[in-house]
Amino acid sequence: MALLSRFQEPTTKPAVRPIAGARRVEQAPKVDGDLSDPVWKEATPIGPLTQVEPTEGDPPSQRTEVRVLFDADALYVGIRCFEADPSRIVATQMARDSEIDVDDEVSILFDTFLDRRNAYLFEMNPAGARSDALLVDNGSEVIRDWDGIWEGASRIDAEGWTVEIAIPFKTLAFAPERDAWGFNVQRKIKRLLETDRWSGARQDFAFRQVAEAGTLTGLTGMRGGKGLDVRPFTALRQSRDREAQDSDLIGKSGLDLLVRLAPALRATVTANTDFAETEVDDRQTTINLTRFPLFIPEKRSFFLEDAGIFGFGGLSESLTPFFSRRIGLSDDGREIPIDFGAKITGRTGPWNVGVLDTQMREADDISGKNLFVARVSRNILEQSSVGFLVTRGNPTGPGMNSVVGADTALRTDRFLGDKNLVGRAFVLRSDDAGEGSGLAYGASLASPNDLVDAGIEFRQIGEDFRPALGFVERTGVRSYAARLSYQPRPGAYSVRQLFFEFEPEVITDLSGRTQTARLFLAPVNVNLESGDSFEFNVIPQYERIEEPTGFVIHDGVTIPQGGFSFVRYRIQAEGATKRPLVPFGTYRYGGFFDGHQEDLRVGLTWKPSRYLQFTGQDEHIHVRLDEGEFAVRIYLLRANVNFTPDVAWSTLLQWDNQSDSLGFQSRLRFIRADGQEAFLVLNTSGDFGDFHYTGTARQVTLKLEYTLRF
Repeated sequence: MALLSRFQEPTTKPAVRPIAGARRVEQAPKVDGDLSDPVWKEATPIGPLTQVEPTEGDPPSQRTEVRVLFDADALYVGIRCFEADPSRIVATQMARDSEIDVDDEVSILFDTFLDRRNAYLFEMNPAGARSDALLVDNGSEVIRDWDGIWEGASRIDAEGWTVEIAIPFKTLAFAPERDAWGFNVQRKIKRLLETDRWSGARQDFAFRQVAEAGTLTGLTGMRGGKGLDVRPFTALRQSRDREAQDSDLIGKSGLDLLVRLAPALRATVTANTDFAETEVDDRQTTINLTRFPLFIPEKRSFFLEDAGIFGFGGLSESLTPFFSRRIGLSDDGREIPIDFGAKITGRTGPWNVGVLDTQMREADDISGKNLFVARVSRNILEQSSVGFLVTRGNPTGPGMNSVVGADTALRTDRFLGDKNLVGRAFVLRSDDAGEGSGLAYGASLASPNDLVDAGIEFRQIGEDFRPALGFVERTGVRSYAARLSYQPRPGAYSVRQLFFEFEPEVITDLSGRTQTARLFLAPVNVNLESGDSFEFNVIPQYERIEEPTGFVIHDGVTIPQGGFSFVRYRIQAEGATKRPLVPFGTYRYGGFFDGHQEDLRVGLTWKPSRYLQFTGQDEHIHVRLDEGEFAVRIYLLRANVNFTPDVAWSTLLQWDNQSDSLGFQSRLRFIRADGQEAFLVLNTSGDFGDFHYTGTARQVTLKLEYTLRF
């Protein structure tokens, strides 16, 4: 009980949340980035922002005025960002959902249920680029693939730059009986690497921590509509396979139906789902030189929109009970059509609910499968929760597989008065028709703060733990890990912050015999005031290969059974992203099992204007072992052309010497208005050897989407 009391909210807080009022108007402003509209004079600015970076608590170097209006149908935010030298404003990104943190930007957070846990995030830069996200569990999950329907415009003028935003209440889930929301605003001035914030202006707190937001009052009489969105799509696809001497022209139509069951609870039904517009995987994430399966991130929007609801135990990558890439994709990456999908996601009272059911179509050697996952958690205390999860279905194997689990997360940002503390625990049980049942469980305790970031973690994964709808790197192991990072801000010698990191990890089998031991040390890790960074790491490592036949790392190269001790080193540097030219590079070298490995990755991003951006990258891995020698080379070239904030053309070209395959994807995205989009996508692949290209496959897709709102 003594530990649990650390997570309780104290009677007296060290800081008072600011309060601002939203002004109701009858005439909506025109959203064009011009704040001279007379209606904006009716709103009083919310109050000054406070500097977080570089000097916590100081007044901002540049003034920011924020005003909030609303009518029955939408919420409007107007922001004036004063700038003494407008010629130094950084504005290089223009496309929807681009990475605008490389520019000057403003971020706005709305906690529409005032639960101090979950919120909507909206961001804009001076070039008109818009980005949005869902913040879940006090910002521990950031779902950037959520795309809300809203308007935004920005302008650069003689006084600085402006932002004007309109968010329809139909886009937001909210409790109509509440007249106050959680609210926060943050501005970043890129040339100074300065961050200013309205509420929670502390370096220990991230802007995404919803519990640190202030309060926006006066919100009454809003119309959220009937909560029904109908989203039909149609696609025309032409495919050609040179090897099979086959060519197809296929038309496909489908429908997404979204129904709001309660203010924060939504049902989604999808039929004949299509993912033609999804970006292809990077080759860097799919080349595997380990003896374990790779975790490849999900990119399909249908599964990403509410992904935070299904998060469990703070787990990811090496162990997760639900991994959405198991649905609609085979182990070798082939797409398996999804005939039908339905999900219920959201919140009701203190409960967070996620239910997903999909029906995969029979394809090639994989029979049609029904796959189901349900996740329920309940909020306790101020920022904590307990939850349960169940999955059922086996997407690629015979027989039935199921997983059940329970977890808890205890969080506070008032530990020792004003520090973050997070404690987690979980237990999972799998039942597989062919493999029997298995257990996995673990616990962790972390205190992630600006000066000292520390944590410890333990996990045990049983030999027979098989989550067919999840991902597990290896079974039959216990893992022990710790983290201690001292991160001072010296305020001298042009250094913004130093990081001294110490991260040991030991993985044993269930009898206690060491399989992996690793110590990550960062004696040098520097972020400069200029935005440039440099890091040097030392990584002593031990690996034991148990398999009598050894580990096949490459064609014709097998590392034998036994234990191997070696030390690896890493040097990494990156230029400041505020500049037009941003070089980056990583060099890893040192021992590798019974030999040596060098890995050099270098690249350059060039941003000649907000309309153009190019990135080139070359990675060369050279492995020399007693059993043989080989090299892996990967080239990547990415080009983005932004005609307007709503018309963007992106191209990705990749080649690796393992497959001698040249992959090319070119995607044109046209947004007539949010919810009304068109995609034209070209995917090609071919053999590329001896500087000669032979095309093997080509696919051209035109996809149209339209959203009807009621």
